[in-house]
Amino acid sequence: MHNMFLELFMRWLHISGACVLIGSPIFMQLFVWPAMNDLDIPARQAFAERINKSWRKFLGAVILTQIISGVYWLLVVVNMSQEPPIYQVLLTVKLLAALALFFLLSVLAGRAKVFELFRIQARKWLTICMLLGLLIVVCAGAMWLVPLKAPTPRQNTFHKSLRNGSATAR
Repeated sequence: MHNMFLELFMRWLHISGACVLIGSPIFMQLFVWPAMNDLDIPARQAFAERINKSWRKFLGAVILTQIISGVYWLLVVVNMSQEPPIYQVLLTVKLLAALALFFLLSVLAGRAKVFELFRIQARKWLTICMLLGLLIVVCAGAMWLVPLKAPTPRQNTFHKSLRNGSATAR
């Protein structure tokens, strides 16, 4: 038997983390970088390092919660053998886009010299992060539109009612 509250918590955790990971490059690209243009180069670098120092720790925690909640949802809630092929394709694309986003955000916030070129070209990579985030959102939305096959023991009534648009779940 599934624990509805645990599923709801994991879903909330996953969506909240996705909002942070997808929203942060948008915020940086549209607001932080334009504001930093008024600073001279040493001040801009110092400011970027101050942001990244705090962001690194938080980013690691958010990525970890995304991995934990995503794996939970995949292993406990969704029975992939019962899902249609289009659902599996969308999930694969979403997963690959998320891994690329995790990598790019980590590199941009990191300190490793080998990835310095990424940080020098941060605006370009933030744009790519924004596009990856859009792809993740599109895939996630499309996955919810794919009808479920016959209910399986691993899919509880709460999840099934959410996916099928029941009035009691919304």
